[in-house]
Amino acid sequence: MHVVHPVADEWTEEYSLFSSNARRVLLTTPFATFLEAAVTDGLKPVLLTTGDASLSPFVVAAMRRSGGYWLVRTDRGVFDGLSGYAVDAVEDLWRRSGTDRARLPGYEWEPERTSPREGVLLFDVHAHTRATAEVTVGPLAETVLTGLGGVVPERWGAAEPLLAPWDPQAVTDDLRRQMPVSAVVHSRGGDGFVDLDVARTRSGLLHHVKGGVRTGSYPTRLEPVLTAATTALTAVAEQHQPTIAFVSLAEMEAGLDTRPNGAKPEVPLAVLIGPRGVHDLGLDLDALRAQYDLTVLGRPRTPSVLVRFSRPDIGLWAQLLAFAHDIGPERIATAIGMDGAS
Repeated sequence: MHVVHPVADEWTEEYSLFSSNARRVLLTTPFATFLEAAVTDGLKPVLLTTGDASLSPFVVAAMRRSGGYWLVRTDRGVFDGLSGYAVDAVEDLWRRSGTDRARLPGYEWEPERTSPREGVLLFDVHAHTRATAEVTVGPLAETVLTGLGGVVPERWGAAEPLLAPWDPQAVTDDLRRQMPVSAVVHSRGGDGFVDLDVARTRSGLLHHVKGGVRTGSYPTRLEPVLTAATTALTAVAEQHQPTIAFVSLAEMEAGLDTRPNGAKPEVPLAVLIGPRGVHDLGLDLDALRAQYDLTVLGRPRTPSVLVRFSRPDIGLWAQLLAFAHDIGPERIATAIGMDGAS
């Protein structure tokens, strides 16, 4: 019997594949449905595009959430869109490793190369509020976007294209109907984009915003982007009830898209730990201040801690890993309520 899948173009017991010939792939309702169906069925989602296609930032974020893979078909063969290496079968995406294969041009990153792409300040912020009728979803996203140099969103929606004018109350009403755990909604405006979702906890609501803001050309100096990260996270600490927040620097195509041609590695810039985490972790702030670029924010009795990774001479990732090691990753997850305990 011939079975027609409602959204996938090819599927097996291991993966589900969605094929697109679009020059720009958007997170449309059919594609979002495909990802949801693949995850529900326990299959690996695979997106197949042409070699000159670009992915919107919402597609990239949705693929990451669903553990998706990206295949690109060119006149030279089929390649992994993330690593650039050639594949002979779909299963090579997760079964084959090693670098002894053909690779698409542009994936061999060189520190001194001149990039036509742009810098993007990425953020990932969790914050708590009480579950009251007055709470609205949107102010947290607006705070982060404007703090990083962007503007408040202009449009929002459950899928692309985003058509509804930005309205925090309308977003709140939509997500409230989905409780206790909402789907992700998307918004965009100016040089920024953001995904939003909300979940109930025993103590209230956990707001989650994740997105990015363009910086223009990829920065050659660390201080300007560190300053932007500091401004945004300080505003989050002052205006909201942060649980944890990250800001990092990445490289994308103009317009915030991703193409199959490689990019500079993402690097961390700063992390903010909110009052609950500071208290539950029992942080020795004086000892940490002696080792890290650390600033105490907020009220003396309920402080937040901002740590900037400001030493490029020893590596930004090395600083983040050292800080996480000193605090203890499992203790951090428990203290900030991201281990499923809240």
